[in-house]
Amino acid sequence: RVAVDEQRRGAQSSDDESTNSHAGAGPRRTRAERATDKLHALAWILAAYLTSSATHFFTTLWSDERIIRPLFYTAISMFAMNTLLLLYLTTYLPWRFPVDDTFTTPANTPKFWNVYCPRVIPTMTAMGVIGSLLLVRACFPVWSFLTPLILGVIALGFFFGLHFVPSC
Repeated sequence: RVAVDEQRRGAQSSDDESTNSHAGAGPRRTRAERATDKLHALAWILAAYLTSSATHFFTTLWSDERIIRPLFYTAISMFAMNTLLLLYLTTYLPWRFPVDDTFTTPANTPKFWNVYCPRVIPTMTAMGVIGSLLLVRACFPVWSFLTPLILGVIALGFFFGLHFVPSC
């Protein structure tokens, strides 16, 4: 009876190892699940495209006089700062602290960030939320109560567009 239980445990652990693509990554996804994710992402991208076309989004942002420019420029600068901090975390830190005998934790992981620069993620979160609210307020005179919906659909389209970047 003990030998049978050990064989079952061994079979289960080998099944678990075969379903994991990387250590701690969880079970592998089926082709159908990946295809569904891609179709879902494509639907959001299409919705963002149709929304931006119907509202003349980019033309309106850059040329409409009803946009509150100081708020708009502040929101854009906050998003630019977020982009710079993201590049700092994902590009500069791994280059500056490569994995070797001294640094065993990869520098592009949250575990490293929590020790080396613990305030960057909360700062990025605060700037993202404040920048989003400022952008909604800046665009509110143009699209009124539809502004959060329009900006939300377009933002989700951009985020889901990352599904089609090969390394993401």
